[in-house]
Amino acid sequence: MKSMLKWGLAAVIAAGTLLPSAAFAEGYTDVKETNTHYDNILIAQELGILSGYPDGTFRPNQKLTRAHVIKALGKFELEMAEKTMDTYPVAGVKPFRDIPPTSRDQELYKLSLVVKAAGIFDGDPNNDAKPANLMSRQQMAKVLVNAFWLEDLEDVDADVRDLDKAAPYFRDQIKILSENGVTNVTEFRPTETTSRAQFASFLVRSFDAMLAAPIESVIDPEPVTTTVGVEPELPESVEVVLTNGIIAETYVDWDTSGLNLKEVGRYTITGEIWDADWVIELEVIVDDVRHTDPVEEK
Repeated sequence: MKSMLKWGLAAVIAAGTLLPSAAFAEGYTDVKETNTHYDNILIAQELGILSGYPDGTFRPNQKLTRAHVIKALGKFELEMAEKTMDTYPVAGVKPFRDIPPTSRDQELYKLSLVVKAAGIFDGDPNNDAKPANLMSRQQMAKVLVNAFWLEDLEDVDADVRDLDKAAPYFRDQIKILSENGVTNVTEFRPTETTSRAQFASFLVRSFDAMLAAPIESVIDPEPVTTTVGVEPELPESVEVVLTNGIIAETYVDWDTSGLNLKEVGRYTITGEIWDADWVIELEVIVDDVRHTDPVEEK
């Protein structure tokens, strides 16, 4: 069951999308600006879900293993839940048979419990995750849909012409990636593998698609109090609940034309959410400046 989680990086939806800027990432010695995945590699780094190696490289052409995916999506889930590997609720989760508690890679072990608990990644009938195996594109489609809560868009047609080459139980997830713009190719090549650079772009597009879900409701902002003659400090953003259950933040433009700062009273102002057909209300309380603690007599 999906719970409402707030994105741990204080995500703000603006103009239909929010992604950190690649300009703030540190970069890698083996990723040039001419690489078609350059921006997404740096954005994935800024998001904290796909990082490089201690030697400063990213190894963009390296084939993606299932262990890479477990770690990347495990870190993403921790950010979503605002938890750490030690505080995420994994009690009672049965470890994958081939990633036991005694694993030399303890990061992989802990994150494998996270992705299993979150329903992102499951094993084969023998409860094996097969971390050393390469990740096929159809397998990647399944875990991306699970991790980013991507939905089947009924009013959008998937433009994938080689679904017949995918296993039947992966076809719906591949179509969902296409519908949400995570993949824009007509030949998905479901049984082929993916490079780390390609995976960075899949991650960033999935994140973008997750936050592009329609707004279902707005969480009413707390009233704002000010004093006569003083401009109130209005919130720049409000929290919204998206149709996929995500709680995010979005910018709002306030209309203060109905606010009278010359008289004490309670006023209701309206605000328009950026890039959405939503008008919300905010109560502004104008108090008397003389309502202060009395000065003690000496």
